[in-house]
Amino acid sequence: MKTPHRDTLSGRLPSGPRPRLTGAQVVYAALRQAIIVLDIEPGAALEEEQLCRQYNVSRTPVREALIRLASEGLVELEPNRGAKVASLQFVDVVDHYEAMDILQPVIWHFAAVRRTDTDLDVIKKNLEEFGAAVAREDAESIIRSNYEIHRSIAAACHNRSLEKAYRQMLVDKLRVAQHAIRGLTRDRGHVLALRLTGAFRILKRLVPAIALGDGSDAERLAREYNSHVREQIIDILSTSLAKEITLPRPRPINHRSRSG
Repeated sequence: MKTPHRDTLSGRLPSGPRPRLTGAQVVYAALRQAIIVLDIEPGAALEEEQLCRQYNVSRTPVREALIRLASEGLVELEPNRGAKVASLQFVDVVDHYEAMDILQPVIWHFAAVRRTDTDLDVIKKNLEEFGAAVAREDAESIIRSNYEIHRSIAAACHNRSLEKAYRQMLVDKLRVAQHAIRGLTRDRGHVLALRLTGAFRILKRLVPAIALGDGSDAERLAREYNSHVREQIIDILSTSLAKEITLPRPRPINHRSRSG
């Protein structure tokens, strides 16, 4: 009997009833989403007893979920101290984009030379959604659609190891973006749209390069894109983090002359 083909990204069968999720899978999926969108703050403690009550499961599924999240870098396990959400500091942002300088050009190159017609259609569709989100100035939609277009580019590279590494970095990108917009005003959608309009324009130039199979141009655009977005995000974070820094008060100057 022939084995049904599975979706290469999710591993699920393309049709039929979905298998029932285990307790560990439920806890993992819920915590992962909460961590990515910063419903749970970086550095926050994850108490097993509380998670057991919250998800109505025993300790074993909770521990399995935490171990899986730790393997993805979203949770830190500390001996004798339990678990906590992985921290997200300014240096993490710098490290993330430094790594992107290496990985992103490779991914975009392979996407250009290996993409299928279906891959190209998905990339175009996600680009349209990203552009529409920017036009609406919808902050959450901008971040989500930006994530989706990058994920579709990763799928088009048709290298499972590179795609896996890139998708993990996209999770980091999503956390960085969520952290950045939390420091903005109520007009954060407007500000984010202004800052990512340039990113959208670069992605719009990427699509013809992928369509033509131009790997060299795709690599060049990847470097241009990464440099642009890095500057925008770090600038936002610099502004938001600067508000949290308390500078020492200057000491009063004694203008009285001193006797020799």
